Amino acid sequence: MVMIIQPLIILERGLPMTARPSAKKKTVKKIQRQQSGFLRSIDRRYPGVVDKIRQAIEKSEREVSGSEHEDSFLWEHSLHVAYLAWKIAGAEKKDSTLAGLAALLHDAGKFQGGLYHQNNLPEEEASARVAAGILKEAGVTEKGQRRLKDILINLHREGAAADSLTDIIHDADFLAKFGLVGVANFFIKTTLRGRNLQGAIMNHLSKEMTYAAALPLNMRTQAGRQLAVKKSAESLDFYKNLLQELKDIHGLSYEIKKKRVVLSAGKKTKSADKIDVFLVLPRKCDRCGGKWEINPRLEKGIKCRQAVFRLVCEQCGNAYQINFCLPGLNRVGPQELVDNK
Repeated sequence: MVMIIQPLIILERGLPMTARPSAKKKTVKKIQRQQSGFLRSIDRRYPGVVDKIRQAIEKSEREVSGSEHEDSFLWEHSLHVAYLAWKIAGAEKKDSTLAGLAALLHDAGKFQGGLYHQNNLPEEEASARVAAGILKEAGVTEKGQRRLKDILINLHREGAAADSLTDIIHDADFLAKFGLVGVANFFIKTTLRGRNLQGAIMNHLSKEMTYAAALPLNMRTQAGRQLAVKKSAESLDFYKNLLQELKDIHGLSYEIKKKRVVLSAGKKTKSADKIDVFLVLPRKCDRCGGKWEINPRLEKGIKCRQAVFRLVCEQCGNAYQINFCLPGLNRVGPQELVDNK
């Protein structure tokens, strides 16, 4: 179990997988002790619960993928988030063990019933249902079950009362998706969805760059913000360099357009916040070479308010759509899309 996340944690601290000078050996051993320690701390308080969560997550992923392969992307992600939550909780002087356990469970319901968002049910609610069965079987008290349920449910509930552990899981989940490890996992995920490189760029890179840019502002904890600054810069640099190399070596020319989302001032704020949306699109229509007309709008999704961009070629009418949830909407009012001048 620990070995699954060892590459992730080492990369998280900036240490490559190849052998390091002897001066770094103590650091590597310390990291290894920490990563085993966070899982041990959970199992000491809740014996056997880690393995039960792993089995449930791996089973659900096999059902949705139809594959019997041994490696589980979702379990690996859950371990990564749990380690970060444990680490952030320690820095914030909160219950690290409970934060780690909640993080292990945060995606346990993502693929329930072999479907994603079955019956339009947010995975956090499905995860809370899965967690209830696992925690009860593991002997967790009713009070503990209710606490963990509240943490998970509040992850998607807009306007929910402030909860320090929910904030920690929120930050850990986003942080796990960025930086060099996050970039690697992005391409793994798009491959699992059947996308090639061009498909990943066309369908998902706008979201990834937007979230990377907004990552520090999306954090709810001080410890999360400190980690987010570096991860944001690493992710944006990588994606920009990738697009440049695709142009220089493969002749694939993409551009990054900015659209600004103005977040209306709430009751506790005097001025409106703004988020820059990074829209990644081909410079010209791939059918006729025409220019794109971009039509933005906002829609209410299952868990969030979505930015929707419909691109239509002015010459031939070729069209496609880019849409994704806007980051950092939990504590702000209505939004408005405007052109970035």
